[in-house]
Amino acid sequence: MKMTMKANKWKLSLEDNLLLALSATSVLLLDGCKYPDEVKPFFAYEQWRMTDEHIQQVYGIKRQPIPLRTTTELSSTLDQLLNKVISRDEAEIILKSMPLSTMEKKIAKTIANLVSKLPLVAIEENVNEMELCSRFIDPFLAGLFDDPDNDIYLRWLDEITLEAKAKDSSSTRPDMSVTKSCGVRWATTLAYGEAKPAIQGDDHYVVCRDLIKVARFCKDALDSQQFDGILAVQIIGRSVVFYLLTLPATSLYTMIPLATIKVPNSLNELPGLIYKVPDILKVLDCFDRVCVRAAQPETVKKRFAPTLSMAKIEQLFSLSKSRKRLCNIQLHHN
Repeated sequence: MKMTMKANKWKLSLEDNLLLALSATSVLLLDGCKYPDEVKPFFAYEQWRMTDEHIQQVYGIKRQPIPLRTTTELSSTLDQLLNKVISRDEAEIILKSMPLSTMEKKIAKTIANLVSKLPLVAIEENVNEMELCSRFIDPFLAGLFDDPDNDIYLRWLDEITLEAKAKDSSSTRPDMSVTKSCGVRWATTLAYGEAKPAIQGDDHYVVCRDLIKVARFCKDALDSQQFDGILAVQIIGRSVVFYLLTLPATSLYTMIPLATIKVPNSLNELPGLIYKVPDILKVLDCFDRVCVRAAQPETVKKRFAPTLSMAKIEQLFSLSKSRKRLCNIQLHHN
């Protein structure tokens, strides 16, 4: 970061220097499928790829298979629904009562939630953030993570969190979190997320800033709770990107992309979600195994690095925007 700032006379643009912005707060975004130009002067491609593979191996990150029987049962139920052999209510009951493993039940619950909320055919209009979350995103995420029986809740936050209150005024609240309660109090946070409607998806500056916000919230939660990892979620339109933030070495926080899932826009498109089930199971597996308190909290504590405030990050990067600038996390939402 210091070398790059020294080499440039003017402030850097945030959109095409996202990795540098994240590195300013000790976070390294890893993705073995991409090799951004901004890191080429400092890392060889082979080093980048090997680091990515090593971190994923350390945390056991891999795509999870799904039994053919489960796939067949899910597909059959949706096929009966679309052919009007059964109603939405009947499909929900069938999906939620299937004899499946714990993680597969979450998949069935997610599909059942979407069965109750999705329109029959896609509606041609850009939805706002609130409608996006309530109609498409909340049924999807709630099925995966909301588990009151185990004191885990998906929350859409209406006020500033405790983590944000402890920071400067430029730290705004996250849009959502997955939080575990202890009795009548919120105890630990397992995931943070930011959401933007598809119409803002081409605003690369806002998209990058959201990812930095999520990374900072996850980093602070990992530090304060001494967890092995925290799940980060970025929502742009109906595209949901899952990352796992970990602390494998001193002052090195890594954000590992786990999966990108596009929530269907109608019942007719819902069967296509079944093909993404192995990726969703990968996210759930990491969430259950890694987003927990560290077995050796003292070791994790020794690795901590301070968090750079958003105000200071904004001092390093230009506030100007341009849709023509490249963006490493650009998504095709709709």
